[in-house]
Amino acid sequence: MWNVVKGFFESLYGKFNGFLADTLDIDGKLLGLYDQFVSPLPELIKIVGAVFVGIVIVLGTISFVKKMLKLFIVLAVILAIVVLITQLR
Repeated sequence: MWNVVKGFFESLYGKFNGFLADTLDIDGKLLGLYDQFVSPLPELIKIVGAVFVGIVIVLGTISFVKKMLKLFIVLAVILAIVVLITQLR
């Protein structure tokens, strides 16, 4: 019985994924954009662009981690206050 249910959901996922792949064609559009805009650029510009994108990704990741750390600290303080209030009663 489990194999029938599993097969049904795998089939449903496969059909839906195929429909989205045919309808949206994201891979083809991205490759087209690369061929149209990035491929004609000189190699020096590509290297500078790759370094710039790397810097943006690293700084964005650091900023995200800092914000998540602050959120974690705030949630920990709120949880500690709630625990202390419930223990005092």
